Amino acid sequence: MCDTIVALNSIEGRGYTYFGKKSDREPDEVQNIKIFPRIKYPKRAKATCTYIAIPQIGETARVLLCQPFWMFGAEMGANEYGVIIGNEAIFTREKPSQTGLTGMDLVRLGLERSKSAREALKVIIQLLEEYGQGGNCGYRYKLNYMNSFIIADEREAYVLETVKKWWAWKKIEDYWSISNIISLEQDYDECSEGLIVNAIEKGYCKSEKDFNFRRCYSDRFMSRAAGGVVREKRSRELIRKKYEKCNTKDLISILRDHGEDANCEEKQDNKPWRPDRSKNTVCLHAKDPIVRRTQTVCSLVAKVGQDGHFYYTTGASNPCLSPYFPLFFSDTTIPQGYQEGGPDYSENSYWWENEKYHRQALQNFPDALSKIQPLIEHYEQRMFSEIENSNTEITQNLLDGYFKEAQEIVEQWGLKLKDTNPEKTNWFYRYYWLKYNKLNKIK
Repeated sequence: MCDTIVALNSIEGRGYTYFGKKSDREPDEVQNIKIFPRIKYPKRAKATCTYIAIPQIGETARVLLCQPFWMFGAEMGANEYGVIIGNEAIFTREKPSQTGLTGMDLVRLGLERSKSAREALKVIIQLLEEYGQGGNCGYRYKLNYMNSFIIADEREAYVLETVKKWWAWKKIEDYWSISNIISLEQDYDECSEGLIVNAIEKGYCKSEKDFNFRRCYSDRFMSRAAGGVVREKRSRELIRKKYEKCNTKDLISILRDHGEDANCEEKQDNKPWRPDRSKNTVCLHAKDPIVRRTQTVCSLVAKVGQDGHFYYTTGASNPCLSPYFPLFFSDTTIPQGYQEGGPDYSENSYWWENEKYHRQALQNFPDALSKIQPLIEHYEQRMFSEIENSNTEITQNLLDGYFKEAQEIVEQWGLKLKDTNPEKTNWFYRYYWLKYNKLNKIK
């Protein structure tokens, strides 16, 4: 499950848009960082998506993607024009089709075929109406769902929510967040005619006046099981508090949030927060195959405005334990030393090496977190200051240097975890992670 957040014009009147998203997927579903250059295609070329092929356009934009290793599309990404898109699974009373474009296909296609948020909105709607959405989006477990999107650029942002080939969208005026539940009710700016007609015909509502998107179409059981209500409320509350003076660090802190039970200002007792006893949180931790079998596997934060476009990613799983590093500036590519991952553990893969240490940290999470977070905080504070300083020339060497520092933090993390004494967790939790370690060949 996932969360996406956007805040507009929220710092010193300088017109920045802040965007943050973390992707919650199965614990061993590697999400690689990819940069695809601008590409020209011959006539009649095809874009081979996850399940179907569609006509390709003449030229695609340069794009940054956070991409599950086995799919065409991406959970989140940006393009060279400063368009940023993230999508969420939403569960509805209408059943998804067996094939079609996945929500992640639509994210990539929207980025490749647009130069503004408004244009990306139109691209996704057109593709949705022509080809529909569908297909299994789960890795080891089958998972079918509809999709919700936040689409933004330096000037504006939209929330787009879909059911089958139908849709509704709203222009965001200040801030918004989406999770695994329909967020629009009667506050949409425009919707497809079939969305309301179908709701009336199915008895979801009595009339057009009575139509409420969230109430009519939500699968209440699945939406609650996915934690969408809880996480949407929490992320909306956090961005509301930060909106007036929002900065990059604030967006990252929201994506690292473990809820009221972990917040010193809000918690009711002195007990440390632990993932094996936690509820659904923005920074999501898997704990069993029934109640919560997904975790955050990658995060992306962006700050885009007339003064520049800035992008940061963990390239790794839980952001509470992972340093962000900068990328995707003009004339730059993937940081030197970054290597992708696949289905099995590899010590050469940045994602897998982080995940190995993450699983060690789960043996005594409070102790591990207290040792790791100071390393990350010092590095990120310095990095954000330099990268977003208008006098700094962003070069490939600069990006490579920060990625190397992120790698060194991960190595230090591994050394510090050797001194961590495992604490007692419940048997079901331990068995769940032992099973994955064996499956992924992590010793």
